[in-house]
Amino acid sequence: MDDTNNDPVLARLDRLTDSVTRRLDKLEERLRILEQDNGEIINLLIAVKAGLEECAGEIAVGEMLIDAEDADDCPSPSLH
Repeated sequence: MDDTNNDPVLARLDRLTDSVTRRLDKLEERLRILEQDNGEIINLLIAVKAGLEECAGEIAVGEMLIDAEDADDCPSPSLH
């Protein structure tokens, strides 16, 4: 014979235990989803950073080319 059916306190404890277990399972699932989302966000940020570094490199090369063109346009100092 099952004592939980005869004892309302034990029956209530069983229901509470089941309820807590279900809530913990839901929390674990939410944490897994958040971890997955965070991983995707990190990957996107890494890609953005790489793109920005590439653009910064292109800008630096462009500035060097402009500076070289400006140096060609300037008259060289006379040694006389």
